[in-house]
Amino acid sequence: MAIDTSKISPLGFGCMRFTGREDNTIDFEYTGKMVDAYMEAGGNYFDTAWAYPNSEVALREALVKRHPRDSFYIATKCVAWTHCNGPEDLEKQLQESLANLGVDYVDVYLMHNLGGNRTAAFEKYDVWEFVKGVKERGLAKHIGFSAHCTPEELEQFIAQYPEAELVQLQVNYLDWDSPSFLERECVEVANAHGKPIVVMEPVKGGLLANPPQAVKDILDEGMPNDSYATAALRFSASAPGVFTTLSGMNTIEQVQDNCAAFADFKPLTADEQDAIKRAQEAMAQSGIVPCTGCDYCAKVCPQGIGISGAMTALNYYINFGDPYAASYQLGFVVRFNAGKKMPSECIRCGKCEEACPQGIKILDCFDRIANEIAPFTRKTVLMKP
Repeated sequence: MAIDTSKISPLGFGCMRFTGREDNTIDFEYTGKMVDAYMEAGGNYFDTAWAYPNSEVALREALVKRHPRDSFYIATKCVAWTHCNGPEDLEKQLQESLANLGVDYVDVYLMHNLGGNRTAAFEKYDVWEFVKGVKERGLAKHIGFSAHCTPEELEQFIAQYPEAELVQLQVNYLDWDSPSFLERECVEVANAHGKPIVVMEPVKGGLLANPPQAVKDILDEGMPNDSYATAALRFSASAPGVFTTLSGMNTIEQVQDNCAAFADFKPLTADEQDAIKRAQEAMAQSGIVPCTGCDYCAKVCPQGIGISGAMTALNYYINFGDPYAASYQLGFVVRFNAGKKMPSECIRCGKCEEACPQGIKILDCFDRIANEIAPFTRKTVLMKP
């Protein structure tokens, strides 16, 4: 039976970035409060994955143990391009997901992050046959896939996996017409084949919640009643064929803000679409690095470098133009907070760039950090203790 998208809330809860504590570990009690606020506002769709650290366990404690099973939908995912050497590892992932979540079945089971070099592993291990078997065994109600891919790849996936009931795609105003992502065309492909769309990365890993000042000025004028994050969410949710838009919320304030935007959701007006278009043009000129913090690069880095943290520091520099502050952010986010190695310890193997679903030239970014931020490290410590 095909998934009934009319029963799923238009705002989905993305569970990749649960935290809650100052050391960035997950606070189950606080997460429960976020879950309660989301569900009280009418939300019912939770998106997690076996590969998201502690996310499934957090959902068990904050959601599954505290709410009736028929009051929510859980989507989780299996991955083939890391931690997988065959069918036995796929089964292990599935059983760990069910145990971590504390459920007998999941509502949606997806192949996780198709596209580019990552696709080969799914084909090698015949993962779609495994996923179909999960549904046949009653361990998943519905199946599909998530992908960071080209329109041509998406056409191929839909042809190869005709039983997919939904697709999860990146959709945000930064990348909508980007030649690197072609999100508009991907949405058109999904619509042409009648595949309902779950949106991921609508706020681009949080970047669009705090865009460059030029973009803020445009949105303040054109969408004065929306926060910057809400403006991004509404853009993505207005795309044709979208039935739910995921937001990786990690504060109650974010939950409240996002739920308010979807309480009586209305697609963008013509004037708001014009504001977004002008924001796109301004953002394209800012030079910001389109890192979403997914950390797929970190999973393959032999040096254990804090790559996404380094991108955060670089974007801080790009946005605010302060190398001292950016240098402080680099040390705090990468080494102190995450316990990772610094970009200066990179051996230039390029594996990170192969794994990056955003197509970021990470080594070029490291060069910018070395040339434009790192020289200010000592001064930052002395001048801004």
